[in-house]
Amino acid sequence: MHLQRARPLMSLPADLVEALSVAPGSVKLFVATSQNPDVEGAMRNLSELASRMEHARKAGCWIEAISLRLQYQDMWLRTYFENSGPKEERQREFGRLLRQCFEQGLHKALYDRLARFNKARIQAIHGFMVGSIAYGDLQTVVTDSDGLSEDLAEFVLLNSGQVVTLQDLEGRHANRGDQIFHLPSCIEHLRGRGPML
Repeated sequence: MHLQRARPLMSLPADLVEALSVAPGSVKLFVATSQNPDVEGAMRNLSELASRMEHARKAGCWIEAISLRLQYQDMWLRTYFENSGPKEERQREFGRLLRQCFEQGLHKALYDRLARFNKARIQAIHGFMVGSIAYGDLQTVVTDSDGLSEDLAEFVLLNSGQVVTLQDLEGRHANRGDQIFHLPSCIEHLRGRGPML
């Protein structure tokens, strides 16, 4: 859930307030990254991501699928970076941001998998452009990284952000683009849909 504009957090939807009451610690607040000024556009595009990824896979548009996956992972890395560890200037290039997140606590096995995907992505796309790989062979980069985005999202949700309670929310204001996630339903969704993003 994205909070659209600065407003008291007590105006949250009733189902989220109920979740906060019933299961303390099940909801986390993630502060917005500074490079996301168009919250509404970002939300709209994110809501289309799964269907666009499915379409790219069915159509065999492997560069599109790889690019969508990379952008989704980049979004989660930026979220992790902004919501954990010491503050320094965030690197924009994926590999450098990945390294920064590792230095802030990203699990080594997950870091290694993301680094392998990034290397395969670079080799595949550049290899296609210089003729060292056939387009159809790019499918391997997609299938070999299935489930990786979901694992990253789950790690970020569980290992960063601020746990919130109803008491914490009184008088607090959200910044434009801040997100609140109900962890149990998000984790269930990530695990239940199979690898897609």
